[in-house]
Amino acid sequence: MPMRGASKSRRFKFPEETSVIFALLLLVAIVGSLRPIFLKPENLLNLAASYSISALLAGCIVYLLSMGEIDLSFGWILNLSAVIAGVLMIAGVPVWIAIIIGIIAGGVMGAINGVLTVVMRLPLIIVTLGTASVYQGVSLITNKSGSVVPTDEKITTNIFFRALGGDIETPIPIILIFVVLAFVVLHLVLHKTRFGYRILAIGSNPEAARLAGIPIKQTKILVCALMGFVSGIGGVLFLGFRGAVDPTTGANLLLPVVAAAIIGGTALSGGAGTVWGSLYGALIVGVIGVGVVFLGIDAVWSTLVTGLVILFAIGVDQIVRVRKNRAG
Repeated sequence: MPMRGASKSRRFKFPEETSVIFALLLLVAIVGSLRPIFLKPENLLNLAASYSISALLAGCIVYLLSMGEIDLSFGWILNLSAVIAGVLMIAGVPVWIAIIIGIIAGGVMGAINGVLTVVMRLPLIIVTLGTASVYQGVSLITNKSGSVVPTDEKITTNIFFRALGGDIETPIPIILIFVVLAFVVLHLVLHKTRFGYRILAIGSNPEAARLAGIPIKQTKILVCALMGFVSGIGGVLFLGFRGAVDPTTGANLLLPVVAAAIIGGTALSGGAGTVWGSLYGALIVGVIGVGVVFLGIDAVWSTLVTGLVILFAIGVDQIVRVRKNRAG
C-alpha cells in the first residue's frame, strides 16, 4: 500500500510561471479577437524578434533583482558596446573581432559597476545612476553624437549581419533562436549551479549568506560583470539586427526590461527569481506595446498600461508573500 506522503510528493505541480503564461495567452487572445490580423504567425514572430533583446536583458537582470540589487546603466552599456563594435568595423577591424571586443567592453563596464559598488559600499542603483551618465558620455564622444552605420559591403555581407538582418530566410528569426538558447543557459546557471545558489542566498538574507561563508563581494562583482557582458551581447545583436546604432539606442530600455522581470514573477525584495518568467513578461510588454498600435490607440498609452501592469504584478506578489508568511 503506497504511503500517503509518497503520493503527495508525486502530486503534479504547475510551473511557477503558469500564471504569467496564462496572462500572456489571455492578452494575445484579447488583442487577436479585436484585430485578427495580429494573430498571423509572421506578426507574432516579428513581435517576439523585436522584443528579443529586451527579453535577453530581462533574463539577466533577474540575477540582480534576485540579489536585491538593480542596475540603471545596462541600456548605455548596450549602447556603448554597439558603438565600439560598429566604429571598429568601420575602421577596418574584422567583423567577428569587433563583435568580441564590443562584448568584452560590456563585461568590463559591468565589472566596473560591481567594483565601485563594493569599494564605495553603496547600493548598485546609486552607483549605476552615475556610471550610466559616464557610459552615455563616452558613447557620445566616440560616435561624435551621431549614428554609427557600417555600410561597407564587406561588413554588410558578413553572415552575422545577413543572419540577424533577415537576409537569410529561416522559419524562426535567428535572433529569437539565439535568445531562447541564452535563456536556457541563464536558467540553468541561476537554478542549477553554486553560483546561482549564492545569488539567491545573498538576496534572501545577506547576513546569513556571509555567516555561511559565501563571498558576497566577489559574487556581486561577478553578477554585475555578467549583466554588462549580456548587455554587450545585446548591443552587438542590436547592431546586427538593425544595421546601425544611434545616440539614443538603449535609452528607453529600463522600463520594459525591469517590467518584464517583475511581471514575470521576480520580486524586488530579492531571494527568488524566474528567468523564464522574465521571457514571458517581456512578451507581455511587447504585446501591450504592439497591441495598442493594432487597436488604433495612440502608442503613448502603452507606457501607462505597462506601468499599471507593473503595479498589479507587485501588488499580487506582496499578497502572495504575506499569505506565505502567515501560513509559515
